[in-house]
Amino acid sequence: MSSLTMIQIVQGQLVRYLPLFTTIVGTIGNTLNCIIFSRRSLRRNSCSIYFFASSIGNFFAIYFGCVTRILGSYSINPPLTQMALYCKTKTFLTYIGLAGSAWFIVGACADRYASSASTVRIRSFSQVKNARRAVVLIAILVILVYFQMNFCFDGNVQSANCYPATPFCNTWNDFNLLVTFSLFPPILMLMLGWMTIRNVRVGQHLRRESNFKDRQLTAMLFIQVICTGILTLPISVQKIYSEMTLHQNKTVAAQQIESFFATFVVLLALLNTSTSFYLFTLTGKVFRKELKQLFCTKLRQTTVEPTATLMKMTNRKSVFQIEKH
Repeated sequence: MSSLTMIQIVQGQLVRYLPLFTTIVGTIGNTLNCIIFSRRSLRRNSCSIYFFASSIGNFFAIYFGCVTRILGSYSINPPLTQMALYCKTKTFLTYIGLAGSAWFIVGACADRYASSASTVRIRSFSQVKNARRAVVLIAILVILVYFQMNFCFDGNVQSANCYPATPFCNTWNDFNLLVTFSLFPPILMLMLGWMTIRNVRVGQHLRRESNFKDRQLTAMLFIQVICTGILTLPISVQKIYSEMTLHQNKTVAAQQIESFFATFVVLLALLNTSTSFYLFTLTGKVFRKELKQLFCTKLRQTTVEPTATLMKMTNRKSVFQIEKH
């Protein structure tokens, strides 16, 4: 078996099983994220608004980026007459999910920076109402930025990926992806994170960050930022290399290796959409507390309701026996 054939087999297995793993763990994790961050004790915190919105964005990326790849790996594709619409729709919704989720995390970083600032005017931006407005604004901007995909993508499907219709579209989309998803947002996250740490160290006398819940949410955010950087920055490397070598003559082996790497980095970015819940559970005590309360409440409800029903039936039986005598 040649090395090229082995690469093709490995690429096919990755496309089939890594998205399946991402879909399963991502669905469970993001569903629990949405439930926990919408609980009363957390939804009044501005940072939780961004985490909730990011989880919603993850659903778009998972179901339009992963599930379609799983189906494609089993040769389950729409009819050729619908292929163009299929490519446009799945690509557009996948990338607004990925970019939206990333920018919501940037918003959370900005919120933590504002909450730790020494200036009252800057701290005033860290409010729930401002977070909700920011989420709506980010969603609108991401949709507008990626709306061009409805014109720049056609129905050519290769290795479960849809490709731009023209070289200009290809260059524009690579640049757009760098600016709005894989490079600029992680850089902003790291910068805002560093500025937040500096604010906390310099302005400890303010005790703004001494609130336990705020500290926990900040720690959860930093871990998410690190994971996002690790899993999304490889796309930047791949896109920059692709543009730099666009007009070079490449061997079949080189093209196959580049195709494998391009597929792998996209799957890594999609994998990032499934990690937040598990990172939050490992790093956030307040998150674990809410998760435990959620399951304990459900357990108590399932235990109390049958018991109450049994007690009612017993009481009715006793009354009936008394009336009978």
